[in-house]
Amino acid sequence: MKSKTPDSHAERRARLPLPLAKGATLAGLLALTISTQAQYFDFDSGTHSGLLKSTLHPSTITLPPDSLGGHAYRLQGTPMTSGSDTNAWVFSFLATRMYTNFYAAVDIVAWNTNQDCEQVIGLLARANSNTLLDPGPFLPDAPNGLTFNARVHDYRSYAGPGNAGPLGAADQMSMWSIVNFGGATYLGNPVAVTQQRFRMIPGHAYRFVMSNTNAFGANPQYYTCSVYDVNDLTAPLLSMTGDDSYAGNSDYIPKAGYVGVFAYKLRNGDYDPNVDITVDNFYVGETAPVTAVPAPGIPHGKIGAPQVVNRVPLSFKNFHPAANGITFNATTLTTTNTINAGAIRLYLNGVDVSAGLIVSGPATNASVSYFGLATNVVYQGRIVVQDALSRQTINEWTFDTFTDAYLASSAVKVIEAEDYDFNDGSYINDPPASGFANYDPVNDTGMIVNSGTGYVDQVGGNAKLGGMDFFDYDSGVHTGENQYRHSDSVGTQRGNYVAYAYADLASTIAYSQSFENRRSKYSSLDPTLQEYIVERTEGGEWLNYTRVFDGTKKYNAYLRAAAGLGQPVRLDQIAAGPATNLLGRFNVPDTFYNHNYCYTPLVLADGSLAVINLSGVNTVRLTMDSPQNENTKQGLAMNYMVFVPAAPSAPKLYSSATVNGTYAEETATVVDTGNKRITVPRSGTTRFYRIGWTSVVTITGLSFSGSDVVLTYQ
Repeated sequence: MKSKTPDSHAERRARLPLPLAKGATLAGLLALTISTQAQYFDFDSGTHSGLLKSTLHPSTITLPPDSLGGHAYRLQGTPMTSGSDTNAWVFSFLATRMYTNFYAAVDIVAWNTNQDCEQVIGLLARANSNTLLDPGPFLPDAPNGLTFNARVHDYRSYAGPGNAGPLGAADQMSMWSIVNFGGATYLGNPVAVTQQRFRMIPGHAYRFVMSNTNAFGANPQYYTCSVYDVNDLTAPLLSMTGDDSYAGNSDYIPKAGYVGVFAYKLRNGDYDPNVDITVDNFYVGETAPVTAVPAPGIPHGKIGAPQVVNRVPLSFKNFHPAANGITFNATTLTTTNTINAGAIRLYLNGVDVSAGLIVSGPATNASVSYFGLATNVVYQGRIVVQDALSRQTINEWTFDTFTDAYLASSAVKVIEAEDYDFNDGSYINDPPASGFANYDPVNDTGMIVNSGTGYVDQVGGNAKLGGMDFFDYDSGVHTGENQYRHSDSVGTQRGNYVAYAYADLASTIAYSQSFENRRSKYSSLDPTLQEYIVERTEGGEWLNYTRVFDGTKKYNAYLRAAAGLGQPVRLDQIAAGPATNLLGRFNVPDTFYNHNYCYTPLVLADGSLAVINLSGVNTVRLTMDSPQNENTKQGLAMNYMVFVPAAPSAPKLYSSATVNGTYAEETATVVDTGNKRITVPRSGTTRFYRIGWTSVVTITGLSFSGSDVVLTYQ
């Protein structure tokens, strides 16, 4: 559980003594203009003529097919063989109009995923020349401006000397000035750094959005950025806001300029020195496109494409009332292109439940609802919508229908991640919530709640130093990341509190704090008492939890966690001596950002739900079940484990062509035990079904979904 000391990148920053210039010359551009002050490029014409591109460094431009039948825009660059700055880069600008206020958006469709290629990709705004230092017109190879970027593979691990054998990598997302001086291009200084360890998932497309709405000349200038998964445009995965007041950025970032996309190599010496990025659906205007999509949602980058808006529940929603169901609009945001209502599909936990959809309203903006949710279930949702042109888009998200009251009931057992053992094996069974009310994170002060009866500030023993309660690679505490247990090196933080300190600019520390859903066990004690998390984990570290279990109960277990870097977390029962009993693994998925929480089930090696039956006093251990490298380092935040009554084993379905015939097992079934639903492919013109289970059940409903039969049972 290491400290978050960002890589200084000292070789990549420049502090210039003179301000950047505001003037530049215009270049021609042919683009689809959707208003008098906005430009839009979807590249479907199969041409990129008119874009102002860098030419100094070798590059290749192609227009590969996109997912909706059109074209995308691929920029590939290689290093210079000589010169003052040989690092590969490719810049491409919409350069018919300079913007002061701006709203820019683009889909990042693909990028160089080679771990040995550290590159910066994203949007570049306010791009202009520096006429005081380098007089002359704006040059696309020498931009000064502000970037909203992902530093792909910014953190890397290697196996030994000579960078032989990559072991792991993580990305960083930030706003950063870009500076050109003396023939070299630098990343200047930060405007905002909000996510330091995450991973852009290959195969996913991400929509980057960047804006500034200050009056011209306002001091400071404020910038806002967000990133969306194109498969869920209803809410951003991450948002950040920053200003240009830090370390000379007000001089480095021009007051007006062009907007472009770019791929820039941070440094040479890698096995793969090239840059590669594919983008699509590029929009620039003074303001966002005017649509009926309410914030925080945004329109699809492809104008007129079908999409999901106004969806309830929200992405990562905790405690969604099952009775409220799922509602959304399927729309093209046009008055001409229509939705194919018959092609709308809803999948929950892999099961097609489209037969239960209720669709109404106009063909361009259909209202859709579904009311078949069960209580206390974790859902993975997937919606497919299609327009009259047969173009399909997907909306994917996760939510749950647990209730606060259910988690507080005797039917379940909750273990807070931060409530690990203390004093080498001591524990508190079913402890009350504890922590600090009215907490001041800057001065680390507050009113302690349930001291002694809860786990707050209990002192654990690190196995690295001979203790028994946890293993942490660090020996000492980390200020700002020991907010719950001040004496331990385990990272414990209030809410989703994060502190960033720039190692090369030590005079400034930037703080970021937010709070996820809070349970009543905390709020009922004090309105200012927040939940806590365990963070700053590394592969191989572990935490012990001793509790008393009811041997008459069988449980399924879930870990509520967020992961910028998805990873497995192992759960063991600790027996006498060194023996352990593997109970299963929580395969925590990438949620892009450590504030996006979801429940991950404990599963066995075959993927089935693990069933836990422990009796009396038992110690269970959470282990970060991955190697100690950059693939998972500091990319996990754990809230709590919840043990719920185990779901019954899945029933078997049998069928026959005649009512009194021989019934054979249907092996191609999909069983949704949470909703008590079985889906099976149709077979013949007439079929009779029976359900075989350990208890008596009744088939309560039968319907058709495409080529499948859907049976419900009770």
